[in-house]
Amino acid sequence: MTTAAPAVARPSPLDAAQQAIDHTRRHLFPFRFERWLILGCVAFLDQCGRQSGMRGAFNFPARGGWGNVGRGGGEVSKAVEWLATHAFIVAAVAAAVLTVVIAFSALVLWVNSRGVFMYLDNVASGRADFERPWREHAARAGSYFAWSFGLALATLVGLLLLGAAAAIAVAVLVSGPPGSGLTAGLGLGAVFVSFLMLIVGAGLASLALRDFVAPLQVRAGLGCRDAMRLLFHLVRTHPGVFVVYVLLKIAFSMVAGIMIVVAACLTCCCAILPVVMQTALQPLFYFERAWSLFLLRQLGYDLVSAAAAG
Repeated sequence: MTTAAPAVARPSPLDAAQQAIDHTRRHLFPFRFERWLILGCVAFLDQCGRQSGMRGAFNFPARGGWGNVGRGGGEVSKAVEWLATHAFIVAAVAAAVLTVVIAFSALVLWVNSRGVFMYLDNVASGRADFERPWREHAARAGSYFAWSFGLALATLVGLLLLGAAAAIAVAVLVSGPPGSGLTAGLGLGAVFVSFLMLIVGAGLASLALRDFVAPLQVRAGLGCRDAMRLLFHLVRTHPGVFVVYVLLKIAFSMVAGIMIVVAACLTCCCAILPVVMQTALQPLFYFERAWSLFLLRQLGYDLVSAAAAG
């Protein structure tokens, strides 16, 4: 395990952002298409599986909103009766679909885990390699994958439980005994709040893994679990720094999303094709990846200088 470099007296996410901008200018300009294309391919692997949001998880009823729920009570009751009659078939189909979803998600997350370390290596070192970082970081990526897959699985289980709770609350709201509407409504509210807490918690954990745990694995030569412990120590020591970073990262993500939409409109959606987007908007992705590295540098873990020297 390597020793940490002396930390900066007052770490600043804004200073880290400025350093990341300078780093991006230094290594991406003047423009070289071959370099941008390689980095675009690696950035695509780094982003693989991270762009699928939870859109549509809670779609509110159309045509009159929740007011139609009561009028549709008969259809809901019939649906409940049909599900009870064919419970075995429904359970078998659901299990098969869930198995396929989990297997595909595991494959995507495995590829993403390798891509996280490949792009991290390239941005930290200023190089544009594909095969070397794929080989060198295989063990670290394996440890990272185990934790990221566990996080995804826990999130999926939480969503399924919340979905089941919401279905029960809706069934009670529609066909329950008189006076049960208030209880069911409160239950739906609790489910919604729990859903938001689950999504926010999973998002923060995913951000922590990619932005900080993976770089600490490389810099300190640690497995994912030990790198997480090191990150917890840094967060306890500098809580305000990480809160500001998360808030700025949210703002940056919103601006980046607008830029991607504008680029898609100007290019008839060609700019949002896989690899094309990461190549055309490489400075955006490069800066975003470098940002947390320079913040860690201020905290005493200089991966940028170490990678460049190596």
